[in-house]
Amino acid sequence: MNAEKLIANSLGTLIAVAALGASAQLSISLPESVSVAPITGQSLAILLIAHLLKWRWGSLALFLYVLIGALGVPVFSNFSSGTEVLFGPTFGYFIGFGLSILVIGRLAETQKSKFAYYFLQMLIGTLIILLCGWLGLFRYLEPMDAFKKGIIPFLPGGLTKILLGAIILSVVRRFKNVMSLGQS
Repeated sequence: MNAEKLIANSLGTLIAVAALGASAQLSISLPESVSVAPITGQSLAILLIAHLLKWRWGSLALFLYVLIGALGVPVFSNFSSGTEVLFGPTFGYFIGFGLSILVIGRLAETQKSKFAYYFLQMLIGTLIILLCGWLGLFRYLEPMDAFKKGIIPFLPGGLTKILLGAIILSVVRRFKNVMSLGQS
């Protein structure tokens, strides 16, 4: 890897860490009777990071984000931090973030740059996050209650983020194509 690419990836990773912290604050709190966690912009950020940085650099960004949050920097939703937040009811979602980055980052390396593939990647990533979040809730809730509070409330936003993510990636692709034409 040349120095220019290393600098670009390092900068992209730092921007991704900041984006995760910012997107966690874009939250809609729901009553505990409805949901175990707020609806945030994090899953959209994770999906975009996975695609744009691929699995290696995306995983590093997530690791740094989780590390600084666990060490006490208030980067988790609602400006929270600490290991009790990380390993609490939302722990499964954090695991899902990591698995999603691995899967989507790998798919992004091998699939064509087309809207349908972006949509599929966003869908797969969202399903991974929700499934892991649901399984993680089994420590606290019965499976059906975990489904009602850990998946159902997130479906409308998840579908919106899937579509929005695919659109954003399509715009980024077109912008890159235009920029590369201008450099020829």
